[in-house]
Amino acid sequence: MKKFKYKAKDQNGKEVSGVLEAKSVDRVAESLQGQGLLVIDIRGEGYDFSKLSEINIGGIPMKDKVLFMRQFATMISAGISLNKALSILSQQVENPYFQRVVTDVVSDVEGGSSLAGAFKKHKGVFDNVVLGLLEAAEATGNLEEVLRILADELEEKDKLQTKIKSAFTYPAIIVVIMIAVIVLLMLVLVPAMSDMYADFDAELPWVTQVTIAVSDGMIEYWWLILAILGIVAIGIKLFIDTPRGKRSFHLLLLKMPLFGNLMVKMQLTQFTRTLSILLKSGLSIVEALGLTSDALSNVHFQNAVLQAKGEVEKGTPLAIPISRNEFFPDIIGQMISVGEESGALDGILSKMAELFNEEVNNIADNMATMLEPVMLVVMGAVIGFIALAVYSPMFGLAEVMM
Repeated sequence: MKKFKYKAKDQNGKEVSGVLEAKSVDRVAESLQGQGLLVIDIRGEGYDFSKLSEINIGGIPMKDKVLFMRQFATMISAGISLNKALSILSQQVENPYFQRVVTDVVSDVEGGSSLAGAFKKHKGVFDNVVLGLLEAAEATGNLEEVLRILADELEEKDKLQTKIKSAFTYPAIIVVIMIAVIVLLMLVLVPAMSDMYADFDAELPWVTQVTIAVSDGMIEYWWLILAILGIVAIGIKLFIDTPRGKRSFHLLLLKMPLFGNLMVKMQLTQFTRTLSILLKSGLSIVEALGLTSDALSNVHFQNAVLQAKGEVEKGTPLAIPISRNEFFPDIIGQMISVGEESGALDGILSKMAELFNEEVNNIADNMATMLEPVMLVVMGAVIGFIALAVYSPMFGLAEVMM
């Protein structure tokens, strides 16, 4: 038998604590629940290593959030109270950090806090869009529907992120391999061949001389090269963190060949989908635009939506400022105008989100195919140049020896 410390709340909401002897944590939980207590925390006596499992590296997996929302919606639809549903979910969540968050939320809701207010205390778990939807759902009483919408939205967001990561994975691997091969050639093969040519005391072609000079510089001043690269990387990071630098970097992302088109389509997908969901949940157009801006990752799209929000507050139709902005294609403004006139803006935005999402998938699927020959040609050209520089003197030496 082991001793376990516990914290729980009784039926009046009063927090109680103590020590129980049991074979496992599950037995302690069963004993406390049998007494009508709401379990908050259970841990073994002695050294507390429980916090180690709660270190949040990489954030909470999106699949855990999706499962949480779906199970939450199912319990609410089955007539289970909000507090009871959260209590059950706190015991079913597998991620240790997320479990701690849900446990804290249970405690806060039991103490009279709103669901959105309880989650707001844990930054980074859910974004402002999710919190805004939860707040609206509690106000309108359609929590079940909103939870299902959020589960679908988080799932689509996860699919989009996975698709983008897979699109960039192959080019990144090729670049890493190319750099590794070049460094290996310059640090191993070139010095070896340089020593051999030095023994012959022969005049080398300019290509070989340049390659050997670069190789010698890399070997002798490797620490300086790494320091310069580090300083440049830090400088770029500090510049991007400034408002001006962020605007410049985000504009570069939108204008880059191939990648820029993908970035634009991603922002349009997020804009149309998020605005559609927020309007469908019952939020006003002004509130929805404010939260939609928070959901976008590119500062130029964020500013465009915030500017549109300011004009809508003055009575201007949303289609007008959106149509004027250079980052939104004409079809967006035209379809929004139709939606505003027909009163079905959320439905039209949802259809457009599906269209843009399909375009993102197509671009991501084709990206590896389009980049593969380019990357291979570049890698072949660089390695071929080094090989030519290293082996071309051999023909001259062969002629001298003959």
